[in-house]
Amino acid sequence: MSVFRAIDQRELIMRQYETMVIIDAMISDDAIKAEIETIAANITKGNGEILRRDDWGKRKLAYTIKKRQHGFYVIFYYKAEAATVASVEAALKLNENVLRWMTLADYPMSEIVYDQTQTQSTEEIIPVDAEEGEAE
Repeated sequence: MSVFRAIDQRELIMRQYETMVIIDAMISDDAIKAEIETIAANITKGNGEILRRDDWGKRKLAYTIKKRQHGFYVIFYYKAEAATVASVEAALKLNENVLRWMTLADYPMSEIVYDQTQTQSTEEIIPVDAEEGEAE
């Protein structure tokens, strides 16, 4: 009986996660925003707390996924229980507008990393279709 209690307590631990989602860029901008809001709602519905969200925007994919060449990239940084992450991934798996996703368990970091006032610079990211000689 003590084994079951230990498992239950372990599942209730809030850990930091980051989930990158690639949404089909061929749908309308309003539909993309709706998909992002749905994913955010799934995280908060399971008692998760979104710390930060980075919208990378529409990008050319390195290779074709589900016959698509472009995707809209979004990264969610959040704290949640393991059961919440499992339910978010189950919803992503059933969503036809989501091309790919990946969830990583984040190492504990200082709160300044997730400061809402900080924005990520996408200028440093080299586009996939850069000309030869431009990329280092």
